[in-house]
Amino acid sequence: MIQPRKRRRSRLPFVPLPRLLALILLSAVPVALATFYAPLAWGALAIWAVAILLAVIDARATRALGVDDVKREITDQPSLRAADPVRLVVRNPLARHLAVTIRDDPPSSFDVDRRSVRIDVDARASASAEYAMRPRHRGTFHFGDLHVRQPGPLGLVERRGRVDAAVEVKVYPDLREIRRYEITLRRGLAYDAGQRRARIPGAGSLFARLREYGPDDDPRSISWAATARRGRPIAVEYETERQQRLLILLDAGRMMSSTLGTLTKLDHAVNTALMLAYVGAAKGDEVGLLGFADDVRSYLPPRRGRGQFLRITEELRRIAVTTTESDYRSALEFLRARAARRALVVLFTDLVDEEASRSLVSAVTRLAGNNLVLCCLLADPELAEVAARVPDSTVSLYERVVAREVRDARAKALGTLRRRGVHTIDVPSDRLTVATIQRYIELKKRFL
Repeated sequence: MIQPRKRRRSRLPFVPLPRLLALILLSAVPVALATFYAPLAWGALAIWAVAILLAVIDARATRALGVDDVKREITDQPSLRAADPVRLVVRNPLARHLAVTIRDDPPSSFDVDRRSVRIDVDARASASAEYAMRPRHRGTFHFGDLHVRQPGPLGLVERRGRVDAAVEVKVYPDLREIRRYEITLRRGLAYDAGQRRARIPGAGSLFARLREYGPDDDPRSISWAATARRGRPIAVEYETERQQRLLILLDAGRMMSSTLGTLTKLDHAVNTALMLAYVGAAKGDEVGLLGFADDVRSYLPPRRGRGQFLRITEELRRIAVTTTESDYRSALEFLRARAARRALVVLFTDLVDEEASRSLVSAVTRLAGNNLVLCCLLADPELAEVAARVPDSTVSLYERVVAREVRDARAKALGTLRRRGVHTIDVPSDRLTVATIQRYIELKKRFL
């Protein structure tokens, strides 16, 4: 957890403004003329006395603003790389216009469009201003205090202070895709548009069809309206929706630490995993989560409901990438020991070198014996570009050879996985979410 930065409070709450300095500099005129006529020096002292008196009056008329007057408002769930507004609100307790400049202290890992805002507030009124923040990482972070500057009514001094506003902020995976999905659901344009729900006949609450009433049917299944229309007993047949178990596995090891665009491969996978968990929970599936690297970092047994989705969201916020090698065997053995029922296992990982690929293929093949496994990989467009580029130097030739070796090893590992019954996805980061959700819906439809 990142600790908030501590700053010492200023010992000088008031700072002279240019108007006061200009007034003091006026005393230089009588001082210069005093060389010709000495009594004019008293004029300089009078100017200094008036300047000091006015500065004291200006300072006393400038009331310090506190936590009830200056506040910060932040969205409840800031998302990774999403531009969220931060609102600074000022309440003016004075009977005069107030001009306040506020400098915020956001976490160093946040990109902000500005750190200082000026707010003009009418007498006995409130006003606000906003700036945009864009978190670069998931996790828990801290905003510091608010640093406030306000000039006096005479414009001679400026009061500077600090308002206690330190707060902890939790940055979640990108939630914008979920909001877009909710909108498309309302419009009938979701990822599974055109797909039918998987249902099996039996006792349930979903209408299937009307048919003639049989001697073995429950009398409560008779549809009296249909019976009256057709002149003979008609029964209603219901279906139950087929629910499945969905297990999401996240590799947080070394191979997921490289960056694609502005995010690490793990962050791209976390965003997709969050969307997959949301869709799975919405369809009534039991959804679980396992995050691992050299050991198991996070585990949530499969459950249904919105509460489970919220728990998964919190766990995904905490999962951090590591520089250690992933131990696929121990992670999947951990899963096999706790998940005896057949499930759809979606694994987010990457393939780089031959040794790691061999370990992954071996572990996933064993897992696929009792489960349906979908292995989701992130293709690197830059790797494909380097492998296809015509070399113009020795260095570029070496880069091309290495890129082709990595590409071929990756293709070989993918081919081995497919031959052993493992479903795979290998797409760029901008297509990972859609491709994963569509494949999940396809596999669910086929009852696999």
